[in-house]
Amino acid sequence: MRKIKAFVYAIMGLMMCWNTYQQGHLAISIAIAVFTLCAIAITLAAIGTRQITWDESGITIKKFPAAPRHIPWSHIEKIRVDHLGYHVRTKYTTFKISTKNMPDNLLEQIRASIKENNH
Repeated sequence: MRKIKAFVYAIMGLMMCWNTYQQGHLAISIAIAVFTLCAIAITLAAIGTRQITWDESGITIKKFPAAPRHIPWSHIEKIRVDHLGYHVRTKYTTFKISTKNMPDNLLEQIRASIKENNH
């Protein structure tokens, strides 16, 4: 979705730059181009910044620039899946993992911990 949004920004910025350049406003065209490049950079900056690791004690979520959060297995309450991915709810937070990035052994461990916590 972010890539599509960045593409839309690029098309809109290009159209606006071309229009103002054709009208003879070179400074405004340059300002629009710089603003468009900044908007694209900000939109694409968040791609690939989240890392999820797990061990015997729980799941660790690192999302740059925030500090890593450790979630013990005993805090996992519920998991649901939809077209966006797996939504995991814990006692204090929620997080999402896309279906294509969810490792099978992590999914099994989450489901096992949910069964264990509900009994």
